[in-house]
Amino acid sequence: MRRKKTLPELIADVKITINKIDFWISRIDSRVKNLEQLSLSNIGRFPYLSKEYIKEADVNKNIVSKLFQLKVILEILEIRLETVLILGELRGYLAPVLEAVKIIKKDIGMSIEFTPLIDEILDSLIPIINIDKSFIPNISEEANKILLESENIAKQEVDKKYKVSQASI
Repeated sequence: MRRKKTLPELIADVKITINKIDFWISRIDSRVKNLEQLSLSNIGRFPYLSKEYIKEADVNKNIVSKLFQLKVILEILEIRLETVLILGELRGYLAPVLEAVKIIKKDIGMSIEFTPLIDEILDSLIPIINIDKSFIPNISEEANKILLESENIAKQEVDKKYKVSQASI
């Protein structure tokens, strides 16, 4: 059986996961730029290939958007964990964020890089939250608010990064 993690260890795990997400966003971003460059250089000679490059770049932009959303949710979780560490209050404070993490994790799908990190964070926090869950009204409403807020922030970041219209995301 795994050892139960302390709050500072969980905060460190969340920060590590955020840094890994930043790394992957950077890698995917460079891939998008390369695909766009290839598309522009091949537009005259190979128009079909150029279109395929653009399609792949769009898919990668959507992945970046989801990763930004996950990053924002994890940053909210980090802030709430730090608040819990300082104040010592759990009831009703972390459950909506954990619910949002579960939902966005399903949207992203399985990833060798992220799934174990996120599962470890969730596995460490879920036993704590389940004890207090009966006292928390409207967890899913709060989780939906967090998801909506993180999605808006992610869209703003992707728009700013790629300077694309809202309709293409």
